[in-house]
Amino acid sequence: MKGKKTEQMNTAKVQHRKPAGAVQEQRETEVIVRPPVDPASADVYVGRTRNNPIVYEAMDLLRTYGYMPVRLSEPAIPINIIGIKKTGSLLVLALRSRLPVPSAAKLRELYTGKVDFLRSVAGKVKDRIMIWVYSPACGWRYYLIYPGGLRFDLDFPRSLE
Repeated sequence: MKGKKTEQMNTAKVQHRKPAGAVQEQRETEVIVRPPVDPASADVYVGRTRNNPIVYEAMDLLRTYGYMPVRLSEPAIPINIIGIKKTGSLLVLALRSRLPVPSAAKLRELYTGKVDFLRSVAGKVKDRIMIWVYSPACGWRYYLIYPGGLRFDLDFPRSLE
C-alpha cells in the first residue's frame, strides 16, 4: 500500500469464532474407525487427519446443542465429526477456507470431490449430512447435503434442536 503510513491503515475488527456461552472444556471422545482394507488394492487411501482447530470449534457448537460429538481420526470418507443424540445422528464435515464461501455453488466449486461424494452417500444413509465451512470473510456457513445437491441451512440452530 503505497502512500499510506502505518497509523493511517484501517484495520478490520475480527470477530471471535467461539460462541459467547462456550461450553467448558470436557474430555474429548476420540473414535478411530478402521475399515477393513485389502493391502492389494492400490486405489484405497486411508489418511490420517491433522488436529484442526475448526473441527474442535464445530464440536463445541454441537455440544452446545445437546449432541455428543465424536471426532474421527482416520476417516475413509470426508466426514470428520459425528454428532450423536437421542433423536438421531448428524454427520459433519468441518472445513476452513481462506476464500469466502457465500453460497452452495461456491462450496461445490471449491470442494467438488468431497461434495459429490457426500451427495452420493446422502441417499444411502438415514442420518443428516452437513458441511460446515468457516472462512474469515463469511464466518461459519452451514450446508445440508441431499442426493440431488446441497443448500444453505437458513434456520441452522433451530434445525439441530
